[in-house]
Amino acid sequence: MQFTVVTPPVLLGVHDVSWEDVVSALGDPVMELIQLLSFYQIVKTESFSKASKNMFRSQSAVSHQIKNLEKELNIKLFERLGRRIRLTEEGKLLYGVISSFVNDLDNVKRTIQDMNQCFGSVTIAASSAIITYILPNIIRTFLEQFSGVKFKLITCAVTSEIQPMVMDGNADFGIGPRLRQLLPERLNFLFWKSFDKVLITSKKHPLSKKRNLNLLDVTKFPLILYREGTVIRKDVEEAFISNKLPYETIMELDVAESIKKYVEIGIGISVLSSLTLTNEDKGRFCCFNVNSLFGRTNYGIYYRKDKYFTSSMRQFIKFFAPELCAKFLST
Repeated sequence: MQFTVVTPPVLLGVHDVSWEDVVSALGDPVMELIQLLSFYQIVKTESFSKASKNMFRSQSAVSHQIKNLEKELNIKLFERLGRRIRLTEEGKLLYGVISSFVNDLDNVKRTIQDMNQCFGSVTIAASSAIITYILPNIIRTFLEQFSGVKFKLITCAVTSEIQPMVMDGNADFGIGPRLRQLLPERLNFLFWKSFDKVLITSKKHPLSKKRNLNLLDVTKFPLILYREGTVIRKDVEEAFISNKLPYETIMELDVAESIKKYVEIGIGISVLSSLTLTNEDKGRFCCFNVNSLFGRTNYGIYYRKDKYFTSSMRQFIKFFAPELCAKFLST
């Protein structure tokens, strides 16, 4: 059994374009597969040196491949900003096609694994709350039954990281809150559960004596919130802004457990998802259901429409959310 937990790289956008679009825009290129794969790895890792390690080639060889690719296409793929690199518009266009091509290659590999009854791998990108409070027992039970699966778990402290992880093929599934903006064309979201938003205070806090809270009550005290890019943070701030009410955020933290510690010692108050609150927490804090102020949070599974799902991936869905199996298999 192999199990890995990693943190995600910063990912770049993907354009939904076809190979015909690229040929039309760039002419009739002639290129080698190794050049395209080198280009793909550089974009994913944002580094020539990391890409060379992933390709098992020297950095100079990878750089040479990119120079040849740029020469054949007669375009510039990267802008170099000191030690950093950034895709040009032409580079983004090419990357959109290459990422689909790499996904197709990966699908072939997964199909063959299924034919040979190999257990293969499952990679999940999930919010820190899902990883902490939902997945431990599910993963343990899953790996006890499927010990041959290579399981990889990627933590996404910021909700907005989940979609690009799935779109770029770094994760088979993404599990987290539903973002409000439209999904990319190739991405699906399957609703799983809805959770309450709960405002928590210390037992000795002035708000602890109130029965019902309104936004004016909340604005009187400093807030400890998740950092920007999370659904709860956005919902809370939008409620204040839409009602033209001032508010003060004194701490921005990544995980619920850290937020709880500072709320407990009276530094501030916070709004969390009910999925992060244990029975013990409900005894430690004063808890108020604030759905009427900030709404509920919908959680679900993100996945690519064009991805081939192996038996091990389908089995994981059965362990995570048996009620979704029929919907998942029909999509």
